Amino acid sequence: MRSAKKHSFSKSRIYSKQKEKNWPSYNRTLKNRGRLDFMISENLGEFWYEENIAYRRPGRQKEYSDLAIEQFIKIRCLLGLRLRQTEGLINYLFELCGVNIKSPDYTTVSKRSIKLGLSMALIESDEEFDYVSMDSTGIQTYTGNEWLENKHGKQYKRRIWKKLHIVVDDQGRILANSTTEHTADDRSQIKTLLEKIKTKEFLGDPGYDGENIYQLLKSKNIQPTIRPPNHNKKIEFTEIKTTREEAVDYQQTKGYQAWRVKNKYGRRERVENTFFRFKKSFGSEFLSRNDQNMNQEMIIKCKLLNRMLEIGRPIFVRAA
Repeated sequence: MRSAKKHSFSKSRIYSKQKEKNWPSYNRTLKNRGRLDFMISENLGEFWYEENIAYRRPGRQKEYSDLAIEQFIKIRCLLGLRLRQTEGLINYLFELCGVNIKSPDYTTVSKRSIKLGLSMALIESDEEFDYVSMDSTGIQTYTGNEWLENKHGKQYKRRIWKKLHIVVDDQGRILANSTTEHTADDRSQIKTLLEKIKTKEFLGDPGYDGENIYQLLKSKNIQPTIRPPNHNKKIEFTEIKTTREEAVDYQQTKGYQAWRVKNKYGRRERVENTFFRFKKSFGSEFLSRNDQNMNQEMIIKCKLLNRMLEIGRPIFVRAA
């Protein structure tokens, strides 16, 4: 006769609920995410115009500072507006505040943002992290080809998209990001994004598996925790295994779940949660159409997402 108790743990452990400990303050934080003074700047018009030019180049001089262009794009990304709408909104805000300054026109922003030169590294510090997680997701680009092809009865082509690569810490902060074509290999961005990041451990999915990646992380004194790919056929190894081969052999011998528990692979879900928050906040499409503007847009959106964490985050405790 089969025992009624199949497992040593109860259902209450599996389905234990959590509740937010700081809901009143976190609720105010959610409201403040729509306020420009919390998300962008308390004094939006500060350093708005270009001043103290050390030298002048031939041609028309800059009227607006790089900071003004960046603030313009931040407001656009935060509210999901088009360039013309953002220009009108900023001019209206300045009129309400009685400030005698104007917004740069939308053509100026479009041209200046190409050369804005924002850094892919979002956190400049000497902090060393216990571990970081890395992953990529698809962001759709604007194109009217689908509508034209459907209208004229031509064969529909797959929509063009790009990849957003991010590195996050254990708190969900984005430490670095990059934007590539959808055909780019995820592994090609590891060296660039980890260049200025100090960490003890790297977490990644099977897309980052490869002997060259293990060697790269080893040269940086970083422990690789990369999920080995699933193989239908059992792989035979030599007596002296590399670090990657040991991980593959362990998963083949004891199964993925055992490998996951041993390496605490559930920590990598932080990067998946970050992508969820990113697309819920800003959508899954680019606002820009120029490739360089797309790169700047992704950097600014990642900065805004970090800012949302800075002004407040929920604190969960296990419910009784």
